[in-house]
Amino acid sequence: MKELKESLSVVSMKDCLKMNSGKNIDQDTIQKDSANFLQKIINTIPNPIFVKDFNGIYQYCNIALAKYLGLKHEDVIGSSVYDVYPKELADIYCKADSELMKKGGTQTYEAKLIHKDGSLHDVIFNKGVIKDLKDEITGLVGVIVDITERKVNEKRIRRLLKMKEVALEVNQAIIGIKNINELFDIILKKVTDVIEDSQLACVLLLDDNKKLKIASSKGYDDEASKSYALNLTDTFLWREANGKFEKAIIINDIQRKYKNEFPDILENNKFFDVQSSISAPIIVDKKLYGFINVDSSYNNAYDELDLEMMEYLRNQVSIVISNHKLYEKIIYLSKYDKLTKVYNRSYFEELFNEYIENAMKNNERFYLVLFDLNGLKLVNDTYGHLAGDKLIKSFAINISNLIEDNNFLARFGGDEFIAVFSYIKLQELIDKFEIIIKYFKNNPINFEGNFITCQFSYGIAKFPYDSKYYDQLVSIADERMYEFKKKIKKPKEIYKYNI
Repeated sequence: MKELKESLSVVSMKDCLKMNSGKNIDQDTIQKDSANFLQKIINTIPNPIFVKDFNGIYQYCNIALAKYLGLKHEDVIGSSVYDVYPKELADIYCKADSELMKKGGTQTYEAKLIHKDGSLHDVIFNKGVIKDLKDEITGLVGVIVDITERKVNEKRIRRLLKMKEVALEVNQAIIGIKNINELFDIILKKVTDVIEDSQLACVLLLDDNKKLKIASSKGYDDEASKSYALNLTDTFLWREANGKFEKAIIINDIQRKYKNEFPDILENNKFFDVQSSISAPIIVDKKLYGFINVDSSYNNAYDELDLEMMEYLRNQVSIVISNHKLYEKIIYLSKYDKLTKVYNRSYFEELFNEYIENAMKNNERFYLVLFDLNGLKLVNDTYGHLAGDKLIKSFAINISNLIEDNNFLARFGGDEFIAVFSYIKLQELIDKFEIIIKYFKNNPINFEGNFITCQFSYGIAKFPYDSKYYDQLVSIADERMYEFKKKIKKPKEIYKYNI
């Protein structure tokens, strides 16, 4: 292309005369033949080419330019840029032509050009001046190179790289966040960084009643967002995709389509009308989890590249949410007993170490209590382990009802539980346990028509009187628990606990 520009920039009448120097013909014929020869040359070039005179009037253009613009050849020849292009583009071209005519030489710059399909393409103009026999500038010749695809690919690569960074950042953020709403805030910020013209955005989550609620938003009133609820069937995506949530879609002409039907949906604190949107379903575990929406005040603001980006992002978001749920599950299981939903032993001991340190610093007292379910093995052997599990869960629920602030309960292992109670007198604590024993006696568990009474023993160790160390406190509570067991003469009787 460089060689073509250089060769065309020096095309002149002198060159045309040389091509006809061996013929005995008049001057008009020479000029006509020269013009035809030049037209034939430029018509062979696949890139759009044009020749203008000093006043900016098109003298020549090749077939490629006419086709590119969607015009006839004769519509271009004899016209100026203002006859061919919109004023805002014509101003740019005219200014560049004037500068070239004054300075001479060559000129290269990027600009927009309207394609025959009505879209704006990115192009490079390569221009050079034309001189006459007196070496004076009489016009210019230009070659247009369409770089739209190149620019789109460059943009796609930049945004893909950005999206990979975003996906990595969001995945890393999972570890540090305390709740999933923080994750949604991070996701929304990253999405709006990648999708251009996203003046408004939100993450909507689907609840059990098929209503969508805002979990995170950008550009919407925070207070209004807290009470916002939208029926799934009232979403733009439901209307546009006929209830099939398979992929992200672009929605244009929103004001014309939906303002009268859903005026409240379109309100925002930026005080502009939403014209276009990309709505992307979030699918987690093959179920609709919610949506990510980005909105713009410009109609047709989003293109296929934006849609491609959103598709990638929504898939990444689905993975991130799945990973976060798995992470939360792992964290939960590291702290809680799966069957009873109370703390497990390892986490109890972690909490207890902190608790006993604070108690020693503040000269506080508390009770460590060890519980054991009586006759669990017999229940398992007689009715099966599901009956035993039901017994264990029933005990955990009722003891949990005693747990207040600064108290905590854990499954110690098998049929044993352990708890810490503070800010309560010993006799009050014992009375509470006896009430539960009586409750279980009067309310046996119904398992497949079999009524099973939940019975338990307990032992209490006092901090700091019995000991200041965890292992010793557990050992003392364990001894007293088995003393309690020995005093039980009949399983259905209630015996008072004495230390």
